[in-house]
Amino acid sequence: MKYFKITKSWAVKAESETEAIKLIAAEPEKYLDSQTITRTEYVKPPQKAGGWKNGFKSQLLGQQ
Repeated sequence: MKYFKITKSWAVKAESETEAIKLIAAEPEKYLDSQTITRTEYVKPPQKAGGWKNGFKSQLLGQQ
């Protein structure tokens, strides 16, 4: 499976942030300023060596 990070930014002239959001929501393509798409590889985080379970187990058994 492939993962993509998509970043878009809009440029709009408005009186307030609320008005700008409404304008962009109504016509997003009209105000689109830039768009980038980056393909990323999903990397599963490595398992932590030990952890609380192994630490607790070693305490019970007297191993350090």
